[in-house]
Amino acid sequence: MNASLLNHLQGVKDYTFSSSVYKDKRLFFNLYYNPQGFCHCPNCRSRKLIKYGKVHRNIRALPVGSTPTILHLTLQRYQYKKCHYVFQSRIPFTNGETSHTKKFQAYVLDLLRLGLTISAVARHLRINWHVVKDIHKAHLYKHYRNLNLKGLRCIGIDEFAVHKGQIYKTIVVDHETGRLVYVGNGRSKEALAKFWRRVKRLKVKIEVVSSDLSAAFISSVGQNAPDAIHVYDKFHIVQLVAQAMDKTRRSVYKQTTDMEQRKVIKGNRWILLRKVPEKLDKKYKKRLDNILETNKPLATAYYLYEDIEQIWMQKNKEEALRQLEYWCRQAQESKLYYFKKVAASLMGRRTGISAWYDYKTPKSEFYRKI
Repeated sequence: MNASLLNHLQGVKDYTFSSSVYKDKRLFFNLYYNPQGFCHCPNCRSRKLIKYGKVHRNIRALPVGSTPTILHLTLQRYQYKKCHYVFQSRIPFTNGETSHTKKFQAYVLDLLRLGLTISAVARHLRINWHVVKDIHKAHLYKHYRNLNLKGLRCIGIDEFAVHKGQIYKTIVVDHETGRLVYVGNGRSKEALAKFWRRVKRLKVKIEVVSSDLSAAFISSVGQNAPDAIHVYDKFHIVQLVAQAMDKTRRSVYKQTTDMEQRKVIKGNRWILLRKVPEKLDKKYKKRLDNILETNKPLATAYYLYEDIEQIWMQKNKEEALRQLEYWCRQAQESKLYYFKKVAASLMGRRTGISAWYDYKTPKSEFYRKI
């Protein structure tokens, strides 16, 4: 095969094609090292060396059509005469000790950018899932380990679970660009320590922070960005009330002794938590009406859950604060334990909740992302 063609197709340099063979449903290209000169020894600075045996390596290359392709390399080993330092011929078309070419790595990343999952790419290329994962991780580490924080003003802090909820990660997002700027291990105050150190070192001025009502996040922001406006985002507050709704449903179910009433309550969680009851069909609408008519605590909880979003539908911050105080008063008077608990929490954080209105301006899309 022509050296130029091999270089353009597979990115091969400094190696000469000798033969090819099709074996075990794979195509093998046999290549041997063709030296272009040697540098001096890093130890003794000598240029005098002798051949010191050969080794072989298989390198995964771009597939030819749908056929997996392997570059079978014959590597020459050398030894410097003076200090006996041993080395082998380099492989310029791979990254370090990886078992695939740079072009193959680029192809994997292109497939991932198209939206294919890691598993789908592994199946398509007939390689191990971990190979694709390692390529992806190396790419992310190279390009995102130290992101440029210049111009960072408005950030969002959130957490998510991995490994079936057993491990948590904390992320920081730039609200103005949508880019991810930091990922920390855990969901404690310490998870953000490295991010704040970078912010201080680079003298970045954070003006606005959005987060949930996590005590760790609130403490971290207060300590490291005391002048920033801390906004508690709508999604997490509604989620908090939804959790209170579900806990109330389960509590009422346990306290109900009437079997018919228990049948009405059981299995209707999604009906109670649905935000647009008008879209329910007749069967489920009737079931919802039955629950609300026959169970006063659940009806009260349901209407409190429905009304929470009124806080973000007011004309200005002052009206929003009045609506929040009204909702919390209704929750306290309901004598529902979980709603009273949420109401106490929201009243203590009313400044951060109402701060949402400070960014509800026609010139900014920031409020839409909170």
